[in-house]
Amino acid sequence: MELLFISIEAINLYNLDDNSKNQINFINRLNHIFLIRCGNLTKHPKVYTLHNFNESIQLINCIHNLMCDYKIQKNINEMFNTIYKNQKSSKIKQYLNRFKYIYYKIQNYYNIISETYYDDKYITEIALLNLYIMYISSNKDGIYFLIKYLKLSSHI
Repeated sequence: MELLFISIEAINLYNLDDNSKNQINFINRLNHIFLIRCGNLTKHPKVYTLHNFNESIQLINCIHNLMCDYKIQKNINEMFNTIYKNQKSSKIKQYLNRFKYIYYKIQNYYNIISETYYDDKYITEIALLNLYIMYISSNKDGIYFLIKYLKLSSHI
């Protein structure tokens, strides 16, 4: 779940200059997730057992709403179109660099003390996989896909 937060944060940097009314709601949702992350509720690999059912549902709903944001989906679609056309893109490079920066800044401490450590190639794969998950999650039945993915990743 934490890696999805990192993806949302990395891709959201494209939207920071927008001053629309929807942006205020979006920023409020991001602040909510930031508070969750600061509270260390999602960083530890075994923490999912500490959440009660209500908190988990609220967190999944918040993540889903963020991923379904029009501007995030527009950025994801542009990135996938560029990849499909086999072109180089500064947007993809920026997203991957931001993802790695945030990952190493936030997650690296926890990976050093845990049994898991990821190299750059694996982190890039995770970042691209998260883009795909965010894209699929915006579909009609995307919330079910997101829940299945989060359930699967909690057992890894």
